[in-house]
Amino acid sequence: MRRQHSYHRLFYHLVFNTKEKESFINTQADEDFLYSMMKKKAHDLSAYLLEFGSWYDHVHLLVRSPPSVLLSDVYGQLKGYSSWHWNRRRPDRPFKWADGVFAATVDTCDNEDLRKYIRYQRSRHQMNSLEPKWEPDD
Repeated sequence: MRRQHSYHRLFYHLVFNTKEKESFINTQADEDFLYSMMKKKAHDLSAYLLEFGSWYDHVHLLVRSPPSVLLSDVYGQLKGYSSWHWNRRRPDRPFKWADGVFAATVDTCDNEDLRKYIRYQRSRHQMNSLEPKWEPDD
């Protein structure tokens, strides 16, 4: 029997806010911890966390996901897994993500520009040089 193979290029730009836009991601260690938890969970879902960047009250992600995994499962699992592990690590600072998510599909032509945008979130916020096309409307 002949095996069928498929190849997918489903890229999503996701943005999660902290509950009530509270400043939780204050240090590089905080950012690194959230990144590592989300990367692990993405891998468990057969997805790839290609880029991660944060500001005090939100994160931007570039995720590649197979068509067999619902996008809502991807972001729900990333949010749930990361906050659960944060709260085990830091019970003195209970952490919650806000309800909802900003999600947009990404054209492969925009992929590299978006990756740089996400990678340099902190410096972009500090210089107030945000790109409206990649920022959720509040």
